[in-house]
Amino acid sequence: MSNETETTETILQIERDIMAAIKAKDATALSPLVADDFVYRTHFGAESSKSEFLQSIAAIPIEIHSLRGDELKVNIYGDTAILTGVQRAEARQPEGEMEESAVAFTDVFVQRDGRWVMVLAYGVELPSD
Repeated sequence: MSNETETTETILQIERDIMAAIKAKDATALSPLVADDFVYRTHFGAESSKSEFLQSIAAIPIEIHSLRGDELKVNIYGDTAILTGVQRAEARQPEGEMEESAVAFTDVFVQRDGRWVMVLAYGVELPSD
């Protein structure tokens, strides 16, 4: 397996772990996957720090039934990896209605101290079908 293939598989596994932690609303599991200087940014210009992001994940008010990444593509540039894709979720609102959402996203990872961590996430909600 080439180094690039191995790195791609590592990034895809970290992304699966990130999505599993978000689905479980588990900020403790999510924290080591995210760099201390992490930034979450939306197309509205809002930004969240690592602590704000982790707090928002733990406080998600809906029940997430499924969360997955589709159309995932990893590009590697030395100690930086960029993952693009579409995050698809099915969740139940407090009123009991199931809703589906799709968010086009870009996650940026850097290798620090021999391990990959996410330093930036950017998401844009896609129109529903």
